[in-house]
Amino acid sequence: MDADYALKIMNQISLYGKPIKVNKSSQDKTTQEVGANVFVGNLTPRVDEKALRKAFSAFGIVVSTKIMRDPETGAAKNYGFVSYDSFDSSDLAIQKMNGQFLEGNPIDVSYAFKKDSKGERHGSLAERVLAQ
Repeated sequence: MDADYALKIMNQISLYGKPIKVNKSSQDKTTQEVGANVFVGNLTPRVDEKALRKAFSAFGIVVSTKIMRDPETGAAKNYGFVSYDSFDSSDLAIQKMNGQFLEGNPIDVSYAFKKDSKGERHGSLAERVLAQ
């Protein structure tokens, strides 16, 4: 197939000094990650994925939540992530929730750093254009 060939040839090609990631597209827009990924820091161990979803669902459709855990003990670390289906939702969540208290702690809310990047965060203009 042409798509498979393009994926093999183009994946990780350098564009403007950075490797590009090429994947097959998804037919279902709701399963496609748009990059509206929010970091939530300074969480107490009492906050789990369900509590995080409840606290952040007021700002839009939450695609996923994840509390980071110690791989050996399974104990919750003091941070997690919330992924939204749109940048409007993630922008509003950051604006309204940064510095608010969740289970007694003031939380830090910002765009998450991209995986395998050097300090680049989600929420860039390029991601917003691609998500439309």
